[in-house]
Amino acid sequence: MQNQKKIYQELETAEKIEENRKKIRKLFRELPKEKMQFAEGLIFQFCVTTVTLERLVDEINTSDVIENFKQGAQELRRENPALKSYNTTIKSFTALSKSLLDLLPETTQKQAGEALMNFATKPPGATKK
Repeated sequence: MQNQKKIYQELETAEKIEENRKKIRKLFRELPKEKMQFAEGLIFQFCVTTVTLERLVDEINTSDVIENFKQGAQELRRENPALKSYNTTIKSFTALSKSLLDLLPETTQKQAGEALMNFATKPPGATKK
C-alpha cells in the first residue's frame, strides 16, 4: 500500500507541530551552530503556539464570543474562555516571533519576518478563497 501524505487539517496536533517545525527551521538554516541551539527551542515553541492559535480560532469561530454560563442558581453571560486563551497566546506568539527574528542578521530579518507572518496567517493546508 502506498504511503499517502495526509492533508494538514487531518494531522494530529503533534504532527502539525512537527511539520511546521521543519518548515520554520529552513528560515534559520544559516544560523551559526551556537545560535541554532537556542533557536531550536524558540522554533518549537513558535510552532506549538501557532497550532494552539489555529485550534483556538476554530473554537472561537464555532461558538459564541459571549456565552451563557450557569453557576449554581445564577445565570451569567461571560466572555468565551477560548477568547481569553487566544488573547494570551497571541501575546506569546508575538514575543516568540520577535525573539526568533532577533537571532537573524538585519539583512535577512525582513524577509524572514514576512515568511513567518505568512506562515502564521496562512497555515499549511488552509483553504484558499
